[in-house]
Amino acid sequence: MATDPTLLEQEIMSDISERRDLMFRLKALSPRYHFSPQDEALFLNYSIPIVYSIWEGFIQTSFQIYIRELNELNLKISDICYPILIYHIESEFPQFKQYPKKDKQNNKVIFFDKFGQFYQCNALRISSKVNTESNVGFNVLNRILTDFNLETILTHPEPNYSLQDDLDKFLLKIRNDVAHGQNSIVVHREDLDRAIKLVNRLMDLVFERIKTGFINKSYLR
Repeated sequence: MATDPTLLEQEIMSDISERRDLMFRLKALSPRYHFSPQDEALFLNYSIPIVYSIWEGFIQTSFQIYIRELNELNLKISDICYPILIYHIESEFPQFKQYPKKDKQNNKVIFFDKFGQFYQCNALRISSKVNTESNVGFNVLNRILTDFNLETILTHPEPNYSLQDDLDKFLLKIRNDVAHGQNSIVVHREDLDRAIKLVNRLMDLVFERIKTGFINKSYLR
């Protein structure tokens, strides 16, 4: 049974290292290959969506690692804290958000049969469906942390700096504008540096919360 916190830490740290190496290589592309001004402008515009994809990929991977380690513990339903239990039920039983219509009786039977089996299981296999809403902004990030009963991240971790603005109004906004074909967007090299610095900081913050939650057993009721 893989319940050693160091195994969890090592795997997430390895993932962070790979993502940092990828961002370093991304940052070095233009200087290394001496892009023309036109090519550099094109590269910089599309570098921000790449950095965002690295960020969202980290959230998916790190929480899937965390869920896998929790499942290795063979926890009973009565052992698991309510936030994780609710997360699992809402992931596996979307009928709670959209109940089957009356004229679809068979759907109701399937739903209640599956729900009954859920409460009869000896050990709960927590769902690995991490809903990022394809936009891991500040509120979504803290919602995911709350789903797993982990400490949320402060909007203003230091005076005169808003982590929420840096994520939502900078990284996420540029990514969405570029993805939606906004040709007026101009990204500078300083913006790429800022995006990479932000993702590095966010990965550390999320990692610390997952590690602390696992060590302190915040997953228990």
